[in-house]
Amino acid sequence: MIKSYIPMPLPPKKRTKNKNSVLKRLFYFCVALVVSGSAAAAINCGQIEFENYLYAQISRPIHDIVLATPKPEPKKPELDAKAAFLLRLGDGNRQKMLFKKNIDRKLPIASITKLMTAKVILENPDIYELSRLITVSFEAAARPDVPVFGNLQAGEIYSVEQLLFLALHYSSNDAVQALVEIMGEERFILSMNENAARTGLDQTMFFNATGLDEQDGRANYSTALDLTALTENILKFHPEIFAITKTPGPYRTQNGIFDFNLWDGQKLVGGKTGYTEKAGGCMIAVFDDKNGWRYISVLLGAVNSETRVAEMQKMINFSGNYN
Repeated sequence: MIKSYIPMPLPPKKRTKNKNSVLKRLFYFCVALVVSGSAAAAINCGQIEFENYLYAQISRPIHDIVLATPKPEPKKPELDAKAAFLLRLGDGNRQKMLFKKNIDRKLPIASITKLMTAKVILENPDIYELSRLITVSFEAAARPDVPVFGNLQAGEIYSVEQLLFLALHYSSNDAVQALVEIMGEERFILSMNENAARTGLDQTMFFNATGLDEQDGRANYSTALDLTALTENILKFHPEIFAITKTPGPYRTQNGIFDFNLWDGQKLVGGKTGYTEKAGGCMIAVFDDKNGWRYISVLLGAVNSETRVAEMQKMINFSGNYN
């Protein structure tokens, strides 16, 4: 009888411990323990320091705690004038009103009127072609004289461009009258007021093209706000008007726009002045700074033609805080 053979299981192999592996694991454990302990200690120390700082801030007197405060606004200038406006313009129709005083008050504007006179002339090129020659009439030559240059003689012949230069740069009343006579005085004044209405100058009225006080006591009037709007319109559509005001002529003008001091990096774009007994000293100045900002500064009702420069200088100095 053949017995079935059932194989016997082999005895299990003895496992031998690797001494190097154990030591390596023990080393890593010790390193991890040291690192985690150091991190915990650092966190605990930082927390204690932060808590101590907060406690010191809370426990100290309130007037000793240093708080972040916004930069204070620069001190506004005190102007010896009836009205003033300082506006800063930037790209994308950005505007910032820097200073205002009675900007809605209607006041006489004297020869600042001539800015609108020039605007009407340039917007009627069919009548006022720049090369057209005009003979000065006796009535034009008899208009009140200006201090330096532009007092014309009857019979003299000038182009529209030359008369426009005399009107803007030297504020020549003779030149203005010679220009007005071409269109006709009544029609010209009507055009000035219609132009003002289109430009949005709701608080402005013209009775003549020179800015001189009328014999019946009337005087051209406007507001600092309206004149700023007029200046913006001229800068956009007729920048040559202000370019003429700063163009060198045969004589140095005494109108004042070259007499004030600009900050470093600022440059004059142009301006216009005016003076009558009723209006006092008036001035518009336009200037740019090195950062591309443009400033329009309007001054009305200074004591006289000399003090208008000093009062305008105050606004220019103030504008330097925003360069």
